[in-house]
Amino acid sequence: MKHSLAVTAVLLSLSLLGCGGPVSEPTMEPEAVSENGESSTVSQFGTCTAQCSGGQSVSCSGTTCSQTDYQGVTCDGVFTACPAPPACTGYPSCSALVGKRCFIEGEPQTCCAGTSTSELYCVYSNGRLIFVY
Repeated sequence: MKHSLAVTAVLLSLSLLGCGGPVSEPTMEPEAVSENGESSTVSQFGTCTAQCSGGQSVSCSGTTCSQTDYQGVTCDGVFTACPAPPACTGYPSCSALVGKRCFIEGEPQTCCAGTSTSELYCVYSNGRLIFVY
């Protein structure tokens, strides 16, 4: 029993001696950054992220990657484009409401203008209440 305890202690000591300190990952410095900071290239393994419209983003990882905000990212020669902005859903079209009758002066009306939401307001014009921008 004492012999197996001694062997265990020796093995534990050797394993602790073999352990070094923490290994740190090399930091990556951008190879090229435009003056406005919208585009950059990394030439070591890394991840690039580009901001896209609608609060979205797109990312990729690779040995070489570059990013251009509102366009997309390229990793190891493969381009990934920003996704299309989310469609405006759940509201009526602004163009269908402009000039139409409303009932409460000053009341805002959320509507779709293309792919984003906008606000129309009920105002008194030419003797009646209508929606305007």
